Amino acid sequence: MNNEIFPEIVFRKEFAGFAEDPFVKALDFIRGKNDDFKRKYAETEADNLLKYRDFRKICDALNANGIKRFIPVKGMCVFNTIFSNYLGLREMSDIDLLFAPEEYKKLKNFLAKHTEFPASHGEHSFLEHSHEAFCVISGKTLAELHSQITTMPIRGLIKEIFENIEETTDASGRKMLVPKIEYTLLIMLMHDYTAASLLNFSARRLLEFYILLSHADMDKLRKIAAKFDLDRVLDMQLFMIWTMLEKTFFPKNSFKIREEFGFIETNGPRFHVKHPWKIHNKIFHGKTLPLGIKNSVGAILRETKIGLKFIDMLHR
Repeated sequence: MNNEIFPEIVFRKEFAGFAEDPFVKALDFIRGKNDDFKRKYAETEADNLLKYRDFRKICDALNANGIKRFIPVKGMCVFNTIFSNYLGLREMSDIDLLFAPEEYKKLKNFLAKHTEFPASHGEHSFLEHSHEAFCVISGKTLAELHSQITTMPIRGLIKEIFENIEETTDASGRKMLVPKIEYTLLIMLMHDYTAASLLNFSARRLLEFYILLSHADMDKLRKIAAKFDLDRVLDMQLFMIWTMLEKTFFPKNSFKIREEFGFIETNGPRFHVKHPWKIHNKIFHGKTLPLGIKNSVGAILRETKIGLKFIDMLHR
């Protein structure tokens, strides 16, 4: 294992159950400690390569139509950058692309022209995505074409992200744009923390953030987070990582201890947040009521037969 890429990861004894997370097992396999995981690692790598093929399919079509200012985010971003030599390390469920505002405006016409990327609905609520992303199928993979990446717009964030992109080569050596690593981390935070439930803090999500953080400038990240009033979000992430690991590369004084941390508890191989709306009120200063209503109604529609029929009617 290349220690220049992956920082040392040792769980505190109270968090031994987190070692059952497939991401942790994959890390152990890379270290040569878990050869029994070889088959699962190979299966994940093969599945990811198929998703990469579908990623290239839509990227090539976008580029051919003059749409070039977009970036992969979340799984497809780390797959093509930090984890490019470890393609079976983490599973990907879909493709997420974030578009510069002027490019996002072109997508409606692009999708009308390219019927090989049909609309996808049913898995995602139209209330969550109709104003923020186009959900389509590329090959056999769900692709979400985002304008914000968060369910709650943050003024100036997308503009600054696209002022801080750089060119790199993807998993097959083709040129592509990606956000600088501090902005990659910010996108990861905002995707998770604007979700209404705040219940998906698995070992994989936290450790993936930790690995990328080891390649970033912590002071720069803190300044960017403070600029967009996201100090509490970053502090919560650092607190959970510091709590579950025996030793972190960052000291405890890298984050502030805040009262809302009292709502975090362990639940199997993940952290569980009690009273997520209370934390949302703290980290977003009470601005999340419309977000909560939208996601709640969206969940009801998505999870009932009448709701799914209504969604289907809207897409006809």
